[in-house]
Amino acid sequence: MILRSRSYFGWGPSGADYANPTRGLVIHYNGGPTRIRSHNDCITYWKSVRRDHMNNNRWADLGYSWGVCRHGEVFTGRGLNRYQAAQGTTSGNTGWYSVSLMIGAGEEPTPEQIQAVCDLRAYLAARGNSNKMFGHRDFVSTSCPGDVLYPLVQEGVFGRPGNGTPTSSGGSGEYRPENGDGLYMLYEYGDAIEPLQGALGVTVDGFFGPDTRAAVRGYQDSHGLEVDGIAGPETLTSLGLDEVEPAPDSGVPAWPGVYLKDYTAHGSVRVWQQRMKDRGWRIRVDGRFGPRSERVCRRFQKEKRLAVDGVVGSRTWSKSWTAPVT
Repeated sequence: MILRSRSYFGWGPSGADYANPTRGLVIHYNGGPTRIRSHNDCITYWKSVRRDHMNNNRWADLGYSWGVCRHGEVFTGRGLNRYQAAQGTTSGNTGWYSVSLMIGAGEEPTPEQIQAVCDLRAYLAARGNSNKMFGHRDFVSTSCPGDVLYPLVQEGVFGRPGNGTPTSSGGSGEYRPENGDGLYMLYEYGDAIEPLQGALGVTVDGFFGPDTRAAVRGYQDSHGLEVDGIAGPETLTSLGLDEVEPAPDSGVPAWPGVYLKDYTAHGSVRVWQQRMKDRGWRIRVDGRFGPRSERVCRRFQKEKRLAVDGVVGSRTWSKSWTAPVT
């Protein structure tokens, strides 16, 4: 399948929270007629969906994991390992990936679109996702994915064999984006993961699958590190590998190098306080790390099984952006 990355649309990695969907793929559609014809129409449409979801719905990103254009290309939305905003329920958004076909009421999917969904399903299955396919209306009361697409879901049309090896141009070879956030975790993939696998003595294929996670957990346990199966700064440094700094467009601000504690007054305090408020913590965003900020910090560290010291260092800072909201 032709997989278009977020950078294809001029976007950095999604700012949505981490999740690990494994239960299947949910089919969506646009609703009203799209009247899309050209490939440029598809690109314009996908960008407009993101603007609408972020500006009007106030979501962290567009709601879908992926979109499929009329020409059979898969457009990345939130992408792998991100919480959804599409299914309408917490369990649906956490456990299922979503794909929106770029058609609306009364419009028929093209054969290329149908095949692209089959390819996407195969792609996700290779990364630990179930082959189950549902429609949006299976989760909440809605007309989505419409009276044309939903029967195809029920009939198993989207369960046909697919080619799950993505390319960026229609040629051979897998498209391999880097994760960009400075952490390597389950079902991510990219060339940067290969040195980690080599150091752990597992198959070097650039895919952070269950075997790699098990090796990471085993190494962490035997070396007195937090056992979370995620290769972050502490694990990489212990392995003698370079610590990965978050990319500028990853959505994870680099640690400012300032320990937030004891009434620290620094611009990074306000950034961290706002992040914690966005995650649902009751905290005042005032740019001063006082007793209330310390209490939130300690509770967050305990929840995420970090060293509880009430100080925002590099580990707590990173987890404030990358740990799932619980």
